[in-house]
Amino acid sequence: MRSLWILSLGLLLALVSASARILNVPGEYTTIQAGINASINGDTVLVAPGEYTEIDTVQDKNILLTSAQGPESTVLHGYFNLWGASIDSTCILRGFDINGNNINIGSDHLVYIRYGSPIISANIIEDNSSESWGAGVKIDTSMAIIRSNIIRDNWSYTQGGGIVSFGYPVIIEANIISGNRAGSLPEFGDEAGISARGIIRYNLITNNAAMRMIYHARAGGISTSANSSKVYNNTIIGNVAAGDGGHGYGGGVYISSYGQNGTGFIKNNIIAYNLHGNGVWGDIADSAYLNWDYNLVFGNDSANYVGFLPGPHDIQADPLFIDRFSGDYHLLSNSPCIDTGDPSLPLDPDSTRSDIGAYFFDQSMGIDEDRTPPGPYQFTLSQNYPNPFNAQTIISYNLDKEATVSLHIYSIMGHLILPLVNKEVQKEGAHKYTWEGRDYKGQMVSTGIYFYELYVNGIRESKAMILMK
Repeated sequence: MRSLWILSLGLLLALVSASARILNVPGEYTTIQAGINASINGDTVLVAPGEYTEIDTVQDKNILLTSAQGPESTVLHGYFNLWGASIDSTCILRGFDINGNNINIGSDHLVYIRYGSPIISANIIEDNSSESWGAGVKIDTSMAIIRSNIIRDNWSYTQGGGIVSFGYPVIIEANIISGNRAGSLPEFGDEAGISARGIIRYNLITNNAAMRMIYHARAGGISTSANSSKVYNNTIIGNVAAGDGGHGYGGGVYISSYGQNGTGFIKNNIIAYNLHGNGVWGDIADSAYLNWDYNLVFGNDSANYVGFLPGPHDIQADPLFIDRFSGDYHLLSNSPCIDTGDPSLPLDPDSTRSDIGAYFFDQSMGIDEDRTPPGPYQFTLSQNYPNPFNAQTIISYNLDKEATVSLHIYSIMGHLILPLVNKEVQKEGAHKYTWEGRDYKGQMVSTGIYFYELYVNGIRESKAMILMK
């Protein structure tokens, strides 16, 4: 992976004009911010591997801000502000692990974009807790591109756990949006994964949860406007929208649509196995103007559709993933998603009709050889089974190599219920544990949504589960 990163970085630097400079951190400049301050339009600020604790702001500069060896080895304990004076201001932020770790140094967002048209690419944006909207990425009046990032385990106490955008349409593509949460206050708790309008495509959106103590939360996976957004080829699995002791609005997708105008559409998406709040919820004035079709909607809590009817070419059948319990959402060769997407959309890379979902099945080789979603995972955390459960459930995971592991159960409010595993060195291979719905005192917990979080050598992943008595 590192060799591929260095090759791609070399290609980027080759595109830099001869008059532009490469400013090295910490070689020439002791901090990332010092390198940014010294840069001018066209420059590259190149950051060596290491851990940096600072607050960095790029203001109205068209520069490339990149790590030298990728997010696995370049960690920022802090946040980035990308502010442009106009929509023409373009900065590229690439290759960092931007890690909140509840650092409480004065920001509500790990990446805050205001104005301009920046590109946020190939980063890991994780582990932030915020009292404001957009714990992971907040976009304000910007035509940003959010591409090929892992945005995971961020928690907004109000709204917008993963990505929230206001104002101009944005492009959000080829990201993994996982384990983000929104809500803890009584009146707030919406839009855990993505809240935006624009182009939303090729994303894997899993195990995000929006919740309120009163009223009903909305949008566990995606919240968008049907009139002005093009949402296609996403895989939306295992998300939650809940509140007031009952179902929320749109565990997978929440759609708003008012009026007759607009050129948006929602097609070629897999919306399946969302755990609370139905599959898709339409807050729609007139469904005749909702351009919805060629989606697979299956196995969602309570109902697949609320507020409108399925599209004429929709599929309601098992998508047949390689192994959804271990998080592999690539398609089996007999999946109903293959060659059943909208024929008016671009062909898949193998020159066949578009498939449904984020990962196409490569028919040129006869099998899909690239089955692993991009990301620096050293382990695979499976969905608990059964889920929902009554008496007990099994939590399993697989380690690629020996590692220090913790596995904890949390309530929907973030309180620790039970440490199943606590800083234990475990060998590579498969591991599984049974939880019987008891807390650390041995007492049964109440019906509700719980989270289990796996920590492996400092990397964290979480999933939601439902206990029903």
